[in-house]
Amino acid sequence: QQQKKENSEAQEITTMMLKNIPVGLSHDEVKESLLSLGVSFDVLHVPADVRSGCNRGYTFLNCPSPGAYEDAATKLHNSRLPGFPGSKKVLEVCRAK
Repeated sequence: QQQKKENSEAQEITTMMLKNIPVGLSHDEVKESLLSLGVSFDVLHVPADVRSGCNRGYTFLNCPSPGAYEDAATKLHNSRLPGFPGSKKVLEVCRAK
C-alpha cells in the first residue's frame, strides 16, 4: 500500500527547484534561457536578494504536467544554461517540496 502511494505521488510531480543558476541573471534572462531549451513551464519564480537585485542561485518552476516535468528534468539536470558561456555552473534539478 505504501509503495502504491509513493508511486502515485511520483507521477504527480510538476514543480522543481533548479539549483546553480548563474547569480548575475535576471528573471527575464533565466526565463529566456529556459524557453530556448524548449522547457515547458507555467510558473517561474526566481528569488532575488533585495539589496543587490541578483538572483540567489536557484529558481522554482512548475511544469504543466508530470510528463513536461520529466522532459524539463532530462534537459536541465547536469547541463548549463545556454547563452552564458562565462558560467561554469552545472544545473541540478531537485523535486520541490
